[in-house]
Amino acid sequence: MNVRHSLARVASALALAALASCASLGASVDNLEALHPSDGRHAYLGTIHGHFSWTMRNASALLLGRFGKAVRSVSAAPIEDPVQLCVDELNALASLDGDDLPTGSTQVEWFARTAAYDPWCLSREIALVELARAGARLAVREHAPDLKLASVSEAEASAALAALVAAAKSAFERQGDEPRAAFVHECERMEALPLDFASGLRVLRGVNALLRAASRRDSRVAPLRPLALALQRRVLLQAIELALMDGVPEFVVVGSDPGWPNERVQAAAVRAAVALGGRAKLGEILARNPFAGLGGERLVAALECVAALGLPEAPAGEHGPRQRALWAETIYMTAVEHPQGRVRLAAMAALGTMSGRGLVSLQEVEWQRWWQTEGAAAFRASDQRAGDS
Repeated sequence: MNVRHSLARVASALALAALASCASLGASVDNLEALHPSDGRHAYLGTIHGHFSWTMRNASALLLGRFGKAVRSVSAAPIEDPVQLCVDELNALASLDGDDLPTGSTQVEWFARTAAYDPWCLSREIALVELARAGARLAVREHAPDLKLASVSEAEASAALAALVAAAKSAFERQGDEPRAAFVHECERMEALPLDFASGLRVLRGVNALLRAASRRDSRVAPLRPLALALQRRVLLQAIELALMDGVPEFVVVGSDPGWPNERVQAAAVRAAVALGGRAKLGEILARNPFAGLGGERLVAALECVAALGLPEAPAGEHGPRQRALWAETIYMTAVEHPQGRVRLAAMAALGTMSGRGLVSLQEVEWQRWWQTEGAAAFRASDQRAGDS
């Protein structure tokens, strides 16, 4: 065997090995698509790809950098445990390198879609944890867009996406400044549209398909980058905002609901929202009164955030300082009266931070003494000072 032939074989083997992780993106996307039909249920019949076999079937396309361009057909087969398979694929997707734009953008697309629409609460919880990680990577710090704002119509969003795809096709097939300028214009026009969650997710899906279909080394894909980042930030924040209530999606078929709303999903949304929005977002969540009529998991999450960051500043408005004093009193009452021990412990940890001296105690009598001698007066005084000013 000559040296050139040996080197060629080694290079091919190394190239396929290097592509294996990238191919997992294509396999995960195909598998998640197969598991999530439009009726809101998990599928029990579909085409599921093994990640390595997916790589082998698509080796030529992968070596050209064109992911998912030539997926060979595989017959549909029964899916014994779609819930577990969905969790496995989400974890596989999360393990990939999100700093790569096509990968990271596809992660946000699927984690947002899962957080809002997946029929299994564990999948939604996993997705929210990953959205928080993605948000940190994308340096998301602003508040979520108001989901109640009027959006463009579905027809207008679809027309804009069709125009974007046509401009991309023209820019890739034709040389010159004119096709590229038209492509840039369509990207900027799309970025400026006030998309709601459903429309934004649909557009992000289309943009991600373009990113995965293009070679990573092709400079003509550059206009998609700022659009993809803007869409990721918007859809990510909207998905977390929706998950704070974890309501049943409108399209879900009656009978496929395993438990919306779910406390653990709501708690994951609280942690994700505060991880990205900090004390200001924590103040918004406390203003929604998580202490009344809500499950213990979400309350624990809010209290853990107070323990980590401290009690947020007074909300805007004349009643803000009084609201802050009421938060403090409610957390104290939760620590000494709540029927769930885990909630009381979380409230005591929050009081420890609020004391300003890092007090640590698991005895209710100690917190009663602190509140009566220091706490109540301190928060009433801050209320009074804010009112006087």
